[in-house]
Amino acid sequence: MADTHRPGVLVTRPAGQAQALGDGLRAAGFTPLYLPTLAIEAADPALAVAALRAALPCDLAIFISANAVQHALPVIAAAGGLPAGCTVAAVGPASARTLAAAGFADALTPNARFDSEGLLTLPQLHQVAGQRVVIFRGEGGRTLLADTLAARGADVRAVVCYRRVAAGDAAQLKDWLARGTIAALTATSRASLDGLLALAGPAAAQLKTLPLAVLSAALVDYAQHAGFCGPIMSAREASDAGLVTVVRALLGSPTHPR
Repeated sequence: MADTHRPGVLVTRPAGQAQALGDGLRAAGFTPLYLPTLAIEAADPALAVAALRAALPCDLAIFISANAVQHALPVIAAAGGLPAGCTVAAVGPASARTLAAAGFADALTPNARFDSEGLLTLPQLHQVAGQRVVIFRGEGGRTLLADTLAARGADVRAVVCYRRVAAGDAAQLKDWLARGTIAALTATSRASLDGLLALAGPAAAQLKTLPLAVLSAALVDYAQHAGFCGPIMSAREASDAGLVTVVRALLGSPTHPR
């Protein structure tokens, strides 16, 4: 079992995106338990570029996640860029910082709730009648943002620039559950949570009783509807640091962090 002074926290981020969260958990006195439940892959670049070219010119470009930013940037470059007057929006400050580093400064972000619901509260997204909106997104996922903007009169086009592929080691997860190694769970998307439940199989009932730290209020609702019955808390900021803060709130500070 894990050191009782360093409780084990399950990290479900995709491989290559989990290190910062793991480092933050370790610095806070926890033991990160790496179990990626998804792999992120670029979608067909030719299809993505063609979709964007068909959507241009646009008045508003929305990036629904950090993965969307990462995989959309080469698509935008290949399509010749966004129009000079195009407004850019992102679901959270972390995505906005990545956009700023790529030259897209002053991205609109929600003030509190960092998800589609939060974005939709912004005044600029209420005044979209007659505008063309491009949403950079992954394959599948929620349609709330697109549906709501269309209902507000926008011409909404989606550019699918990445896809999620199932991953993970079911045997490792079941071993940790059997040993009581996992003190809390983290999840950053509905797909990662679905992947975790699929890996758990018959042990999902035990998994659902554990404390769960997530990135958005929408994910709290989703987890509750999926049957999670332990404590669930959402980060105030959709970031790795925000998740670490939530884990500390759920579990308290370990006795002897190192």
